[in-house]
Amino acid sequence: MAKVALLIGVSEYEPGLNPLPSTVRDVEAVCEVLLHPEMGGFAASDILLLKNPERQAVEMAIEMLFSSRHRDDLLLLYFSGHGIKDDRGRLYLATRNTSKTSQGELIRSTSVSANFIHDRMSDSRSRRQVVILDSCFSGAFAEGMSAKDDGTIDIREQLGGEGRAVLTSSTSTQYSFEQEGQDLSIYTRFLVEGIKSGEADRNQDEFISIDELHEYASQKVREIQPAMKPEIYAIREGFKIRLTKVAPGDPRQRAIP
Repeated sequence: MAKVALLIGVSEYEPGLNPLPSTVRDVEAVCEVLLHPEMGGFAASDILLLKNPERQAVEMAIEMLFSSRHRDDLLLLYFSGHGIKDDRGRLYLATRNTSKTSQGELIRSTSVSANFIHDRMSDSRSRRQVVILDSCFSGAFAEGMSAKDDGTIDIREQLGGEGRAVLTSSTSTQYSFEQEGQDLSIYTRFLVEGIKSGEADRNQDEFISIDELHEYASQKVREIQPAMKPEIYAIREGFKIRLTKVAPGDPRQRAIP
């Protein structure tokens, strides 16, 4: 069983899209908790960070993340940056070279479509797939999401849930927000906080599953930015996938940087 992560942060854009300074710091913060041996337990060789990549690099990395995997592998795709909906309501993830026409319309070939990611996920043998999108309109990613079901559902307790889960910072119609004076975006800040503090472990079983992480982060986000409504979308038992562990010690005594 492998645990593999692709973390993408895009802060620099072509004219027409505002810069997002926090996104590169977001991926670094997520990487830190995943690498922590008592939290994420990911190996450094199994985490790829892409900072301000172009579209082709992103698509190649996504394809590599989901291809040639085993059923029990845990795969995590995290993205922080602009999400853009086209005139038909389809979601695209913006990259460093994403461009718009003089009329302000998205040039689709410069961005990564949600459909491309859906297809790579459906082709994968892995049955533990997690996608976390900290972007505008990220909830639109779940539209059209489907399960590849071979008829054999075998959920093993020690692995947590089996399936597919998507966490999004906003619904399909909302913008996400950065908070002035904070190094991280609002949503990612609380994802990281929930893992580092251990407070996201709602059932106190020493593991943080996807649904617990969502519950913690969404509650915290709504307390300071009620207009944001983080969402969770899961197929089969995806919401019970265990992403991290709780580090030893009293969570209430841990300082959050």
